[in-house]
Amino acid sequence: MKVRDVMVSNINSVSPSTPVIEVAHQMDVSGRGVISIRDKEKFRGLITERDIVVNIVAKARDPVTEPASGIMNEHLPIVSPDDDIMEAVKVIGNSGARALPVVQSGKLLGVFTLEELALAAIVLTKTMQPQASNATKK
Repeated sequence: MKVRDVMVSNINSVSPSTPVIEVAHQMDVSGRGVISIRDKEKFRGLITERDIVVNIVAKARDPVTEPASGIMNEHLPIVSPDDDIMEAVKVIGNSGARALPVVQSGKLLGVFTLEELALAAIVLTKTMQPQASNATKK
């Protein structure tokens, strides 16, 4: 299975100057816990729900005045849509990131998250169970 099979595409984007309160609102509206940060269409980083909790709520910073650039993850490892998901899992494990940008030819195509990986694992498990039970009946 490849990263493209489980990545989230169509990620909402905001500018680095967008207040964190708006980032949180965009997450709420989209139902996604990650937002990309773009500056003049160039990908700059990601913000996850956890970033907001750890960097804004836990540190009592003002989400109305704090810009997205103040909490975004800029130096994340990237993965390709053609990478094997097990390689992407290793990258997440080694980096401690919750989400990885999926980039091809310098363009952000989507995000690989632990949540999407978990959903893919559930789907794979459910699709493989009938085959396994059929094999034992023979």
